[in-house]
Amino acid sequence: MLNLLIMLSIAVLGALAWSPGATYAQPGQSDTPVTMTGTVTAFKSAPRGEIDGFYLDNGTEVRFPKHWGGAVTQAVAVGAPVRVEGRQHIGRRGDTHVKAQVIVNLNTNARVVIEEAVDISGRITNYTYSRSGRIDGFIMSTGDEVRTPPHLAATIANTLPVGASVRVVGVRKTGKYGEVQIKPDTITNLDTGTVLVIP
Repeated sequence: MLNLLIMLSIAVLGALAWSPGATYAQPGQSDTPVTMTGTVTAFKSAPRGEIDGFYLDNGTEVRFPKHWGGAVTQAVAVGAPVRVEGRQHIGRRGDTHVKAQVIVNLNTNARVVIEEAVDISGRITNYTYSRSGRIDGFIMSTGDEVRTPPHLAATIANTLPVGASVRVVGVRKTGKYGEVQIKPDTITNLDTGTVLVIP
């Protein structure tokens, strides 16, 4: 009898926890592009009090770098209807949030572009270097600065020489101090056809 009661309790709890049509997070999935609309119900803060996100009325948590908090709160208030373009991220514990790239206040059309998708071509005019002297990116003839991980310094030097024509696909980001850089997803050497996928 006791075993029957335990099994019945487990079945009831399982039925309560599962709801049809719900999307359940799978840890380890890569970020997927999303666009959603909703009403801002509350802002969220980082440990030191900086605004680094907000919640929508459908329960979605939207996050952005804390140095963007001032720009976002000027464009959006609690109660404002918004459109958020970004990437859905699933954390290690299965928690899901959206990393915002563009936030639009649908009442005022105020727009905050945190990351801008780019697909540009040009020549490499010079490398940039980390403090340790390793290549950590390059400058393009378009004037754009492309930032690459320092551990790829040798690969960049061997496959993307200064003067090479390249195509860069990624996002243009504005840093904490106003620096504008491109974080690439792929870099193609148009002279050789070599494609580098940047982790």
